[in-house]
Amino acid sequence: MTDAELTILSLVAESPRRGYELQQIIDERGLREWLTIGFSSIYYILNKLERQNMVTGQLQPEGRGPARKVYTITEAGRGILQTAVADLLRQPRSLGSGFELGLANLRALKPRQVYQVLQHHRSDLLHNLEAVEKAWQRHQQEGTANGDHIQALYTHSLALMRAEAAWLEDFLNDWIQRYPGVDTETPKGDSDPHSAITRVNANTRASDPVKMIQRLKRLPRPEDE
Repeated sequence: MTDAELTILSLVAESPRRGYELQQIIDERGLREWLTIGFSSIYYILNKLERQNMVTGQLQPEGRGPARKVYTITEAGRGILQTAVADLLRQPRSLGSGFELGLANLRALKPRQVYQVLQHHRSDLLHNLEAVEKAWQRHQQEGTANGDHIQALYTHSLALMRAEAAWLEDFLNDWIQRYPGVDTETPKGDSDPHSAITRVNANTRASDPVKMIQRLKRLPRPEDE
């Protein structure tokens, strides 16, 4: 189940919803900071969940306008949702991939390159951390930080980012001690073919840093009705 499918199913589990209501809730709760989903995608996902018997759709009249489908979660859908969310919360973050895999292969780079890429990593991380802190402050000021899932998402993400930033600072200071001079400018005559690594890495900062963590986060399950 994708992040978007899990989110839509979770919102329908709270209460029967129309498609446009889901769009409004996603906007009102600030879920777009964690989820990339377009309006047309909502109906595609609802149709998919209906085919899989996780939700049922029933046409209901709406004032003078045309009847619209109202989607309700099925018992099978609720069971799948609860199992999926429980599995996500039960599992610790996996090791041996992504950043950790890069750390395990530091010897593929020269000491100066290690310092440069990790320094860029730290710079981008601090940039993203500042953006997430501002978003969290905005939720608190607007009174939208009371939801359990909003508080959990932001406080957990901020704790991880702050811990990583502190680790990077300590590691880089130790790296300078172990390899004096790695923090100085690369000599102009350096023809190292790997020197472009840092230039490429420096351009990978996300245009919207708050969404950086959306790939790692999913909504917690709603309280049982």
